[in-house]
Amino acid sequence: MTEPQRVLILDDDEGNRRLLQIALRTGGFANDCAETGAEALALARQNTYAIMLLDVNLPDMSGLDVSQTIRATNDDVVIILATTEDDDAMFRRALNKGADVFMVKPFDIDQLLKFFQNLDMDSLREADDLLIVGHAITRRYRL
Repeated sequence: MTEPQRVLILDDDEGNRRLLQIALRTGGFANDCAETGAEALALARQNTYAIMLLDVNLPDMSGLDVSQTIRATNDDVVIILATTEDDDAMFRRALNKGADVFMVKPFDIDQLLKFFQNLDMDSLREADDLLIVGHAITRRYRL
Protein backbone atom coordinates (compact mmCIF):
# COMPACT_ATOMS: atom_id res chain seq x y z
CA MET A 1 0.00 0.00 0.00
CA THR A 2 1.31 3.44 -0.96
CA GLU A 3 1.83 5.99 1.76
CA PRO A 4 -0.41 9.05 1.28
CA GLN A 5 1.15 12.23 0.02
CA ARG A 6 1.92 14.55 2.91
CA VAL A 7 0.61 18.13 2.88
CA LEU A 8 1.60 21.08 5.06
CA ILE A 9 -1.30 23.44 5.71
CA LEU A 10 -0.36 26.96 6.81
CA ASP A 11 -3.23 29.23 7.84
CA ASP A 12 -3.58 31.53 10.83
CA ASP A 13 -7.35 30.95 11.00
CA GLU A 14 -8.13 27.92 13.17
CA GLY A 15 -11.42 27.21 11.39
CA ASN A 16 -9.72 27.18 7.98
CA ARG A 17 -6.98 24.87 9.26
CA ARG A 18 -9.47 22.39 10.69
CA LEU A 19 -11.65 22.38 7.58
CA LEU A 20 -8.65 21.85 5.30
CA GLN A 21 -7.19 19.20 7.58
CA ILE A 22 -10.42 17.19 7.65
CA ALA A 23 -11.07 17.56 3.91
CA LEU A 24 -7.56 16.51 2.92
CA ARG A 25 -7.53 13.55 5.31
CA THR A 26 -10.89 12.46 3.93
CA GLY A 27 -9.35 12.67 0.46
CA GLY A 28 -6.43 10.45 1.46
CA PHE A 29 -3.79 13.10 2.18
CA ALA A 30 -1.75 12.95 5.37
CA ASN A 31 -1.19 16.46 6.69
CA ASP A 32 0.26 18.71 9.33
CA CYS A 33 -0.94 22.18 10.24
CA ALA A 34 0.89 25.37 11.15
CA GLU A 35 -0.55 28.64 12.45
CA THR A 36 2.47 30.86 11.75
CA GLY A 37 5.17 31.13 9.13
CA ALA A 38 7.83 30.28 11.71
CA GLU A 39 5.97 27.14 12.71
CA ALA A 40 5.61 26.11 9.04
CA LEU A 41 9.33 26.58 8.43
CA ALA A 42 10.15 24.47 11.49
CA LEU A 43 7.84 21.68 10.29
CA ALA A 44 9.40 21.87 6.81
CA ARG A 45 12.85 21.34 8.33
CA GLN A 46 11.62 18.26 10.24
CA ASN A 47 9.39 16.60 7.61
CA THR A 48 9.15 15.93 3.91
CA TYR A 49 6.06 17.32 2.20
CA ALA A 50 4.82 16.73 -1.33
CA ILE A 51 2.57 19.81 -1.20
CA MET A 52 2.46 22.97 0.89
CA LEU A 53 -0.73 25.00 1.02
CA LEU A 54 0.29 28.41 2.34
CA ASP A 55 -1.97 31.29 3.31
CA VAL A 56 -0.40 34.59 2.22
CA ASN A 57 -1.53 36.91 5.03
CA LEU A 58 -0.11 35.79 8.36
CA PRO A 59 0.58 37.59 11.64
CA ASP A 60 4.33 36.92 11.77
CA MET A 61 5.44 36.84 8.13
CA SER A 62 3.99 36.53 4.66
CA GLY A 63 3.25 33.17 3.10
CA LEU A 64 5.20 34.60 0.14
CA ASP A 65 8.31 34.74 2.33
CA VAL A 66 7.67 31.21 3.57
CA SER A 67 7.42 30.10 -0.06
CA GLN A 68 10.69 31.79 -0.97
CA THR A 69 12.50 30.25 1.99
CA ILE A 70 11.20 26.76 1.22
CA ARG A 71 11.92 27.05 -2.50
CA ALA A 72 15.54 28.06 -1.82
CA THR A 73 16.22 24.55 -0.47
CA ASN A 74 13.49 22.40 -2.02
CA ASP A 75 12.70 22.20 -5.72
CA ASP A 76 10.50 19.12 -5.39
CA VAL A 77 7.63 20.35 -3.21
CA VAL A 78 4.55 21.83 -4.88
CA ILE A 79 3.85 25.21 -3.29
CA ILE A 80 0.29 26.51 -3.38
CA LEU A 81 -0.32 30.06 -2.19
CA ALA A 82 -3.85 31.03 -1.15
CA THR A 83 -5.32 34.50 -0.64
CA THR A 84 -8.24 36.70 -1.63
CA GLU A 85 -5.86 39.09 -3.41
CA ASP A 86 -6.24 37.94 -7.02
CA ASP A 87 -4.60 40.64 -9.09
CA ASP A 88 -1.68 40.78 -11.48
CA ALA A 89 0.71 42.18 -8.86
CA MET A 90 -0.01 39.30 -6.47
CA PHE A 91 0.35 36.70 -9.23
CA ARG A 92 3.74 38.20 -10.15
CA ARG A 93 4.90 38.16 -6.52
CA ALA A 94 3.73 34.57 -6.05
CA LEU A 95 5.60 33.40 -9.14
CA ASN A 96 8.74 35.30 -8.12
CA LYS A 97 8.63 33.75 -4.64
CA GLY A 98 8.59 30.19 -5.96
CA ALA A 99 4.91 29.27 -5.95
CA ASP A 100 3.60 26.70 -8.41
CA VAL A 101 -0.11 27.30 -7.87
CA PHE A 102 -2.17 30.30 -6.77
CA MET A 103 -5.58 29.54 -5.25
CA VAL A 104 -8.13 32.30 -4.92
CA LYS A 105 -10.00 32.35 -1.60
CA PRO A 106 -12.61 31.52 -0.71
CA PHE A 107 -12.44 28.19 -2.45
CA ASP A 108 -14.98 25.44 -2.65
CA ILE A 109 -13.69 22.58 -0.52
CA ASP A 110 -14.90 19.94 -3.02
CA GLN A 111 -13.11 21.77 -5.85
CA LEU A 112 -9.95 21.96 -3.71
CA LEU A 113 -10.06 18.25 -2.96
CA LYS A 114 -10.59 17.33 -6.64
CA PHE A 115 -7.68 19.59 -7.55
CA PHE A 116 -5.40 17.85 -5.03
CA GLN A 117 -6.50 14.39 -6.17
CA ASN A 118 -5.87 15.19 -9.85
CA LEU A 119 -2.64 17.13 -9.33
CA ASP A 120 0.09 16.19 -11.79
CA MET A 121 3.02 17.21 -9.63
CA ASP A 122 5.74 16.42 -12.17
CA SER A 123 4.36 18.57 -14.97
CA LEU A 124 3.46 21.32 -12.51
CA ARG A 125 7.01 21.55 -11.14
CA GLU A 126 8.50 21.50 -14.65
CA ALA A 127 6.40 24.48 -15.76
CA ASP A 128 7.86 27.97 -15.64
CA ASP A 129 4.53 29.66 -15.06
CA LEU A 130 1.95 29.89 -12.30
CA LEU A 131 -1.25 27.86 -12.33
CA ILE A 132 -4.11 30.02 -11.07
CA VAL A 133 -7.12 28.22 -9.63
CA GLY A 134 -10.04 30.55 -9.09
CA HIS A 135 -13.76 30.39 -8.79
CA ALA A 136 -14.56 27.67 -11.37
CA ILE A 137 -11.64 28.71 -13.63
CA THR A 138 -8.08 27.56 -14.07
CA ARG A 139 -5.51 29.46 -16.09
CA ARG A 140 -1.77 29.96 -16.47
CA TYR A 141 0.19 33.09 -15.59
CA ARG A 142 3.57 33.82 -17.11
CA LEU A 143 5.79 36.86 -16.49
